[in-house]
Amino acid sequence: MIELSHVKKQFNSLDGLKVISFIEKNKSIIIFFYFDATVAINGANFLINHKVQIEIPKNYPIGLPIVFEIGEKQVTNYSHINPDSKGTFCLGTELDIRRKIKPDYSLSKYVRIIAEFLGIYKYYRKYGVYPYGDREHGSLGILEAYKELFDVTTNQQVSSLMQVSKLKNGFRNKKCPCNSGIKFKKCHWSILSTIFSNPLELSQMKKDYNILKGG
Repeated sequence: MIELSHVKKQFNSLDGLKVISFIEKNKSIIIFFYFDATVAINGANFLINHKVQIEIPKNYPIGLPIVFEIGEKQVTNYSHINPDSKGTFCLGTELDIRRKIKPDYSLSKYVRIIAEFLGIYKYYRKYGVYPYGDREHGSLGILEAYKELFDVTTNQQVSSLMQVSKLKNGFRNKKCPCNSGIKFKKCHWSILSTIFSNPLELSQMKKDYNILKGG
């Protein structure tokens, strides 16, 4: 559980950010702030000067924040704005975000993800392309994220690896579940070990598997 004092300390220490106010609610802490910073995206610098609201659940990092622009919105006609009433930012899959903010899950890392999102938007508006490629939304985006993480090409490989429920030493010399024909220990053992050693990532993978199978 995060506390308001901890959130204030982190946000008030961040450069390129001006806090307007903090509001504490039963289950979340809401911060209104301005970005006034320069972000480097793929070798190009962009000024981000947006008014943003972030709602941080008190069980962070189990629950992840939502973020959206307030006031006169500058981010418009953009596919990475979610189709909800607030127009929340699609900052990536939850797995992407969790892997970017670990191991300490500091809120400053989360703010950097938001800044990068805004910088990528400006890059896209200027050049008409995404600097690092694009990813689908929803379940297709989740599937793409695991293909990248596991470095595999088929949906079945992703499904087989996500269904691994235990890592036992006796499995190490068996063939990898991805059907590569390579021993597990020389194939996907290492990446699955990092996921199994992190309760948040393991829980996220189980959640994502249920989404992908339509549960």
